[in-house]
Amino acid sequence: MRRSAVIPFLAALATVPAAPAVASSSGPPAVTTGAASAIGPTSATLNGTVSPNRLTTTATFDYGTTTAYGASASAGTVTGNAGKSVSVTITGLTPSTVYHFRLTAANASGQSTGQDMTFTTTALGAPPYTISIAASPSTVTYGRQAAISGRVTGPKKSGGIQLTLQAQPFPFAIPFQTLGAATSANPNGRYSFTVTPLLRTRYQVVANTAPPATSAVVVVNVRYAISLFVSRSSVHRGGRVRFFGLVRLAANGRTVFIQRHTRSGRWRTVAKTVLKRTASRTRSSYSNRRRVFATGTYRAHIRGHGAYSASNSGQRTITVR
Repeated sequence: MRRSAVIPFLAALATVPAAPAVASSSGPPAVTTGAASAIGPTSATLNGTVSPNRLTTTATFDYGTTTAYGASASAGTVTGNAGKSVSVTITGLTPSTVYHFRLTAANASGQSTGQDMTFTTTALGAPPYTISIAASPSTVTYGRQAAISGRVTGPKKSGGIQLTLQAQPFPFAIPFQTLGAATSANPNGRYSFTVTPLLRTRYQVVANTAPPATSAVVVVNVRYAISLFVSRSSVHRGGRVRFFGLVRLAANGRTVFIQRHTRSGRWRTVAKTVLKRTASRTRSSYSNRRRVFATGTYRAHIRGHGAYSASNSGQRTITVR
């Protein structure tokens, strides 16, 4: 082939669009047993999370007074890929009794079992004080705050009741621990705590009533704080651009995905790089150079794992002249 014919041929190859990203394969569900809520003398609500992994998945709670369980209750069917909350209320329990429970889930690829959890039913005739609880926001960027708030209600005035906040960080292997000083409910029974979790953390509130009342459990998820910078925001076709930034909390060795926004509205991975150590113990850095052939919007992405949720940087647009 003559040289004059080779050059146009290579240029044509450069304009061929990249193949679309291949979706990850389906697999067995991932399950997490949550804490029980609405615990009474003879009933309780069992909670958990199921990630179906793109397959129709059935969820079931096993429960009983030992780890042999002996009883089960269906929590229905879930679909999709992201984690889905499931729950079921069980009745016919014995007052003042410790119960074990766990969440199991099954789909066409297999079955998964969550960790064992326990709760204790209340005594008959216990004062009906209840505590509502909510987290806002439920997911924060590392270093940001969330509010844990709610209301105490009961047969008497709730204003002035002392409340303590308890926390249980991932992997939830240790008991709840009291966090900071107690606070008092306002005249309407309302309360609020401010928290700055360093990783995914469960929270509950305990009221100093007789006997003590405990709220349900809420989870505050934490995502990494990722910055994204580009060495050039305008380039000629095929020009090299450096993508770089910092991540807090330090996650040395974890993969950062450089992604481009597609016309279909999805994000397609175009490059990968690994987080590296910096002089700061709380930060990691990343850097990647690649050629850019078309105008586009980019972001940096870190996949979620046990302690942290999936995290995205701000967006950067690169214009090809």
